[in-house]
Amino acid sequence: MRRSFCIPAAVLLLAGGAACVGGLPPAAPPTNPIRFVSLNDVYTADTLPDGSGGLARVAAMRDRIALEGPTLFVLAGDVLSPSALSRAYYGRNMVAVLNTARLDYATFGEQEFELPRDSLLARIAQSRFHWLSANCSETGGGALAGVAPWDTVRMAGRKVGIFGLTLEGSWGGWVRCGDPAAAARTALDTLSAQGADLIVALTHQPVEADRRLLNRESRLDLILGGHEHEAQSLSVSGRHVLKADANARSAQFATLWGTKGQWRQAVTLLPVHAGLPADTATAHMVTAWQDSLRARAAK
Repeated sequence: MRRSFCIPAAVLLLAGGAACVGGLPPAAPPTNPIRFVSLNDVYTADTLPDGSGGLARVAAMRDRIALEGPTLFVLAGDVLSPSALSRAYYGRNMVAVLNTARLDYATFGEQEFELPRDSLLARIAQSRFHWLSANCSETGGGALAGVAPWDTVRMAGRKVGIFGLTLEGSWGGWVRCGDPAAAARTALDTLSAQGADLIVALTHQPVEADRRLLNRESRLDLILGGHEHEAQSLSVSGRHVLKADANARSAQFATLWGTKGQWRQAVTLLPVHAGLPADTATAHMVTAWQDSLRARAAK
């Protein structure tokens, strides 16, 4: 019988959702869990006209979740372009907000490559979070400066491997993203050889490509993805592909517990609504950039 999983109390206060996933009576909390909060396709840092969204709310949400245990905050591409603010400041505004919100990892969407080469490389250098891409490089074959194909981090006493993928193509006239399947295999080989207990892909590609990747690669435990603008959640043999709604209307929250090859997963979509608190520092950073754009327009 499949066990249910109870969402931590701190998350319930934020999401206003049901207490348990699975529809069964509450089971014992997972032992030594690892948590992920994931966003994708975020074109504006502020709240949306209907009152939803806002990176300051997501930052506060992540902080509340982190009170329950080790948590990684990730973003699966399309964040530096093409809002009015990002066009005016070549994505500096989004990097500043994400730095303040304490993002951990990001991968590229194709819209990152709409920035001029020098601008994107400057944004990468300014990021206090890590950019990952196992399949994107400059068209001449050189690596993107400041970008790693994969990384490992210790969480709850386990080694977590994470790598990035972007849909295949030539972007912006200076970037080439190669075959994601081949890049994923290389990343999985490397992270497995490095002794990763849990391997996560941060992807920006169609959901069917994510499904095929999870079907092919039994060593891959979780995909946190982007590219679609509507929330997605699908499972292959108990392993998930998760995508949130665009513009931080929601965030995906995944909890994993267990051991290598035997990870159990509980997932829930957390709506980002007007009733949530906002992280003060992140909110101030968002407002500062909006004020800067208004002052610039008034000149």
